[in-house]
Amino acid sequence: MRFFMKNRLLFITVLISAMFLFQACSSEQPEPEPIAAEDFLTLADVTGKTSFKEDSPGIRVITVKAKAFIKKNDMRMARQKALERAGKMAVEEMVRELLSAEVYNRRFAEIETYFSKNVDKYIAKSEVNGEKRIFNDAFYGIAAAFKVNRQKVLVAIQKDLGFIDKSASSLITVITSKKNLDLSSVGYRFSDIEDALMNQIQTDLNQRGLTAMDQRNAITSLKSDTKNYKKYSKLSKAQFLAMVSGSKAADAHLDAQIENAEEFYSTGLTLLKQLAKVVVEVNILAISKTGSTMTLNMGVTAKNISTSKGGAFANEIIQAARRAGANTDTAAMLTGLIKDAYEEMQDKFIPQVLKEMSTIDVKGNKLVEYELVFTGFSGKEPRLIKNAVNRAETEDFRYISYDNTLGRAKPPINSVLVRYSGTPDALSEKVMNILDELQYGFKEPITAPNLKDIVFEKEMVNN
Repeated sequence: MRFFMKNRLLFITVLISAMFLFQACSSEQPEPEPIAAEDFLTLADVTGKTSFKEDSPGIRVITVKAKAFIKKNDMRMARQKALERAGKMAVEEMVRELLSAEVYNRRFAEIETYFSKNVDKYIAKSEVNGEKRIFNDAFYGIAAAFKVNRQKVLVAIQKDLGFIDKSASSLITVITSKKNLDLSSVGYRFSDIEDALMNQIQTDLNQRGLTAMDQRNAITSLKSDTKNYKKYSKLSKAQFLAMVSGSKAADAHLDAQIENAEEFYSTGLTLLKQLAKVVVEVNILAISKTGSTMTLNMGVTAKNISTSKGGAFANEIIQAARRAGANTDTAAMLTGLIKDAYEEMQDKFIPQVLKEMSTIDVKGNKLVEYELVFTGFSGKEPRLIKNAVNRAETEDFRYISYDNTLGRAKPPINSVLVRYSGTPDALSEKVMNILDELQYGFKEPITAPNLKDIVFEKEMVNN
């Protein structure tokens, strides 16, 4: 009996051990096969053509490519994350267009933090033009297009961040009239028309995030400069416009009224440039009334005074007419006529002003974010590459961060985030030189203007 029990226990022990051994063997997963080079897709393989058009001066169509890591095989979430990242990249590109290199390169971290919280506020519309799984199916890549609201981005840079001088968002409006303009037939004074039109223009432009002021307010703002305020406080409209035109005092036929006229005009224009970027002149050409119909004709011109290459950039003739009823109030008639004229300006003239106001002189190269992706490099190689990139940092090449999340994938994928102020092709050459110094073989990467991922694939040596 004892012998039987002993054998039975031995049998059970062996059986349990065999079961554990079988379970362990069955749970072992086969190592994934390294992916073939021709099947290793990157963002360069994600393509598509946008249907968007820049149908408004306040809208920029910006195309970008972006990717996101696929967690738990949730491609819908990865696609959404990629689209969010693409939106941030599009808005940042719009910011770069509106800022000088000096400001952007000094404040890019602050800019990224601010705009990443409010991306949707600046995007009017978006579309995905191409998408697929990339990087050995670990990431979801998209090619997308965005309609970015240039004016909203500009206002944020100017008012919220304070990166652009206030004068860049300010303009001065001057209402003038044709010489000997006769208003007796319509029963209005010129000041009535001037005030109504000025109010219409300033209200609209101020609501768009600009600072619009008339010539009198512009001169009054010089009060803190006692010497110059006294000098220019009695500046007439004719003198103001002569100053804006940049013409010589003698050509303006105003030199007899002013001592040292040339110096007076040149100094005045310098002061104006500190106050505003654009001057808009509205010239009332004619107002007539025939029976119950009143007609207004005026010419509008906009000049950029902020740069030596400025000058008139918009010029339109505006016509408006309104018919009065039997009991129409004369004041209401004028208000309606001015409103009609301004609506005509909004269609033809104001869009050109808005575009000019949001076009900033942005000389120099900006530090653009790029992701350097190294695939096939293993062991100590990724760390050595990261350190070499870090050591190569210069004023126009900044190391940001390192990501080895997929360092154990087949093939290994490691990336270094940098900012560079040159072209993608120049950045590619710079990194290839680093890899050459490390004596690592690699395939030449694909570069393109809107591609912010540059992939360096290790070249395998056959023994």
